[in-house]
Amino acid sequence: MEFNDQRVRYFFEAARLGGVRAAADRMDIAASAVSRQIRQLEEELGTVLFERHRRGFQPTEAGHLLLDYHRKQLSEQEAVLTALRELKGIHRGHVAVVTGGGVINDLIDAIHPFSQRYPQITVGIDIQGTNDIVRAVLEDRAHVGVVFYTLPNPLLRVHRSSVQPLYAVAAPDHPLACAPRPISLAELARHKLALPDVSFGVRQILRDAEKAEQCQLEPAIVTNSFRVMVEYALTGQAVTVQPRFSVRRELESGQLLAIPIEQRNLQQAELHLITHQGRRLSSAASRLLEMLAGSMPAFRDAPLNL
Repeated sequence: MEFNDQRVRYFFEAARLGGVRAAADRMDIAASAVSRQIRQLEEELGTVLFERHRRGFQPTEAGHLLLDYHRKQLSEQEAVLTALRELKGIHRGHVAVVTGGGVINDLIDAIHPFSQRYPQITVGIDIQGTNDIVRAVLEDRAHVGVVFYTLPNPLLRVHRSSVQPLYAVAAPDHPLACAPRPISLAELARHKLALPDVSFGVRQILRDAEKAEQCQLEPAIVTNSFRVMVEYALTGQAVTVQPRFSVRRELESGQLLAIPIEQRNLQQAELHLITHQGRRLSSAASRLLEMLAGSMPAFRDAPLNL
């Protein structure tokens, strides 16, 4: 059995973008040409690669195998091109990092010396929720992920893990500031809350804590913006739940307080530095990974597994 790699690219773009027409627009060719290439690829392989659903095209099991193959090909090509450039003494390239909004200050502080040392290597930073961070790393759209809480996944390699307990974060004049510490989850539930949506690790940990304590949190504000949650806390209108590193500057300036919560799930939450297991990282990505593992304050005392 043989197949044409160029046709795999048409299939990959159609799957990635959700349809033949979107792939045709992206590649600046006729939709009929994309359909024809995918049809010929299916004939070469003797199997169906797409199933048509109400929401568009969905890859079959065979289709997913082919998509994984193509992602690995792209990753290998990137690594080889980077190595060839470095043989010529040219340190160029691009590294994509995906993370949550609460990590951004630590991340920028760690990336700054990397950019000074390698000015011709560009760094892309994408802010996502936990589920999308993991997906971006697994689909090789990002080289490195910094993710707050994730279930064990054999397809992910965890380079560093750091226990980062979750705290109730409130303004100094908020009623919780005077409450006996640590507070209970039931006490937290009595106050107006600004929390992330369920795609974020913090909310997933809170869901586990709610089940364990048989106590339900009813947030008044649900958002995918870390900054929105912090701003509500700063005004004193609501309490949010975050690890200390997310609001380090506000804690140091006295604008916010981190109030411990007596709940096992919240006290054992973890931050992870991850890559796709088995992916061959370019030299640029490997060097940035090393610098993040060594210099991000949240990972400072955590075991290293590079």
